Amino acid sequence: MEGLESSDKAAWTKEMLHIFCDICIKAIDMGMRPNTHFDKPGWKFLITSFKEQTGHAFTKTQLKNKWDGCKKDWRIWNKLVSETGVGWNSELGTIAASD
Repeated sequence: MEGLESSDKAAWTKEMLHIFCDICIKAIDMGMRPNTHFDKPGWKFLITSFKEQTGHAFTKTQLKNKWDGCKKDWRIWNKLVSETGVGWNSELGTIAASD
């Protein structure tokens, strides 16, 4: 049921991911990630804002798992596009590699 998520695996849509990223950026800009992690007010802000904007009451653990997964994906993507002969085609939205 919407808004009643527990510790089960969260189901994410592309739109929800975009909203989550926007909220994370806002929290960082507001100083709620003083080091490498969000502080307590930051997590409260993320949980509350995400629920307000999506109607899904994900737990801190569910949001943190998504955050950690996004960081891992970004590191892989960043390493890939920095390899010699590999780049990003912004017109197609794909990775481009030389033969």
